[in-house]
Amino acid sequence: MIPLPTQTAAPCEDLDFKPHLSVILHCLNTGTDLNVTEVEAHAEITNDATSLLTPLAYFQKFVTEDMIEALTRNTNEYSLQKVEHLSTPIKEIEKMLGMYLKMGLMQMPGVRMYWETDTRDGKEGQTLETQTMAEFIQGEMPAGGDIVMKLASTLPEGHNYKIYADNYFTCVPLVVKLLERGIHYVGTVREVLLPNCNLEDEKSLKKKGRGSFDIRVEGNHNICAVKWYDKRAVTLVSSFAGPEPVQKIQRWDKATKTIIEVERPYIVGIYNKHMGGVDLLDSFAAKYKFPMKSHRWYLYIFWHTIILAVINAWLLYKRDCKALKMTKKEILNRRQFQAQLASSLILVNTHNTTPKRGQPSSSKTNTFTQTVTSGSPLVPQKRPSSTDVSPPAKRSSDHPPLDVRKDMIAHFPEKTKRGRCRHCNNGYTNTLCSKCNVRLCLTVEKNCFRDYHCK
Repeated sequence: MIPLPTQTAAPCEDLDFKPHLSVILHCLNTGTDLNVTEVEAHAEITNDATSLLTPLAYFQKFVTEDMIEALTRNTNEYSLQKVEHLSTPIKEIEKMLGMYLKMGLMQMPGVRMYWETDTRDGKEGQTLETQTMAEFIQGEMPAGGDIVMKLASTLPEGHNYKIYADNYFTCVPLVVKLLERGIHYVGTVREVLLPNCNLEDEKSLKKKGRGSFDIRVEGNHNICAVKWYDKRAVTLVSSFAGPEPVQKIQRWDKATKTIIEVERPYIVGIYNKHMGGVDLLDSFAAKYKFPMKSHRWYLYIFWHTIILAVINAWLLYKRDCKALKMTKKEILNRRQFQAQLASSLILVNTHNTTPKRGQPSSSKTNTFTQTVTSGSPLVPQKRPSSTDVSPPAKRSSDHPPLDVRKDMIAHFPEKTKRGRCRHCNNGYTNTLCSKCNVRLCLTVEKNCFRDYHCK
């Protein structure tokens, strides 16, 4: 790679960045010994699947019962510092997690709307009460660069480690400091952090067509900056990768409605190969996530950790489904998986009691606050109406989560309208499980009620 001349510029102003999720540390195969203890620690998760677990069981591989117990204990100890001691039970914490997971499935503009009569869902409502590149090296690193240095401080020097990161972390001083430790770097970068690097602007590249790119190289450390235009322009810097060899990729052209070949610099290809996991994780985390708001910053970290556990549990479930050669229709998507997990967290090992709705009242004779909605918390109930002409909500045809079916707690038979049995599917019965909310045969000749909850 031939160094290109650089130019001078004014000092770069500090920028106000928004934090990103994480930095990926990736080690290429360099002949170093693999840490056997790390492999053994993850053996339980990486073994081939022989049977399929429930969503709750997958979730508990990442958020264990001991972790929930520790969370409950610390919650109660924290309440001692306040006016009143809460004595929060473990199940209340699990219900809280399940409630927030369900609220993420159907987001509303305000939290109170989940409990209001006209908008609430029964599931949630009943759950709980600059310079040149060379000169810029002498400047200070942004906050993102300090984060990368701290994360990379445990990496041994001279072992050909490669770090891949997005534009929140990337700056030239970071690349130089890592290079001094024998650690290489690839990342997207904001052009404001490369002032007067004189890369072509996006309009010029757009005129040249898709696949056009421009490069600059810092002479002292051979740090390469590449700006590539596909649908839009993107700028990357690296201490070991450049545009060569240029690769050919296929893209759909809307104008000609055909597939065309587009040139892609090598640095873009290697970045996409190793950074795609973080971008995909961002996409997963943004879906079905309740937008929690709090003045306490650590609650955001806690809730994000729970969401990551849900995503990892779902990915592990999908991998086991693939190993068992299940069809696509049989595999739960992310929404279905999270819904079943939330129902299990809320209902497993609980009695079918429905709490009162609304805020607590000082009057014990207030008939409004004493009125509760009956029925199973698994499905929305009929909402009260002034005219009472709207039909009741239809019962869900899905089975309750297996953890709920087999917890052997509060599954009481009730009499209801006659309907088809959900276990044998060829009999009709008027017996309903109060917790699972499904009709089951319960006669002298046939006991589907027992088989449904035990087998």
